[in-house]
Amino acid sequence: MRKSSSIYRRKGFTLLELLVVIAIIGILAGLMFPAATGALRKAERTHAENTCYNLKNAISAYFTEYRKYPAKADANETEEIRTNSDLMDILLGADSEAKKDGLNPRRIAFYTDKAAKPLGDGSFRKGVTLESDGGGELWDPYGEHYYVRMDLDYNNRTEKPSWDTGDAQFLPEAILIWSAGKDTDESTIKDNVKTW
Repeated sequence: MRKSSSIYRRKGFTLLELLVVIAIIGILAGLMFPAATGALRKAERTHAENTCYNLKNAISAYFTEYRKYPAKADANETEEIRTNSDLMDILLGADSEAKKDGLNPRRIAFYTDKAAKPLGDGSFRKGVTLESDGGGELWDPYGEHYYVRMDLDYNNRTEKPSWDTGDAQFLPEAILIWSAGKDTDESTIKDNVKTW
């Protein structure tokens, strides 16, 4: 007895059906890529903004504790201080800053953050690199240190950086913090992250 061919069902997909599905997935992935990279850029910018404000709060807490800003004696108000070990050793409470001439003799950790991720060229991103003595460096999401200006002459105003256009040369703020952004160039203002 012969069975009718209509009883047999095919088991699987044809090559044409698989190619159509792969093409649809490729088109959808192509449409999602710009949205995903835009969301990633926004997340990095938000992280940089939050870190700037956290650092500003840490410097304010230091000022409250010691009644001075965490800067070496030769620091100038119009020069940027970077978040390398010169500043961060003070704010992290490094052993070297607890010595007699140190700027954090009580070893108070005014700033905390997660560990930075290595980029492979000697720089890091998004966090703090800690050293064995408790000091370290703070890195932005783009592999650079943040910039800091403080009211080191204690006149309740701080000079803006030269790249910030506008009428006023000074701001009525004691602490200015910024990142040069994704392009790591301060003169390209559109992507700079700042606290004012």
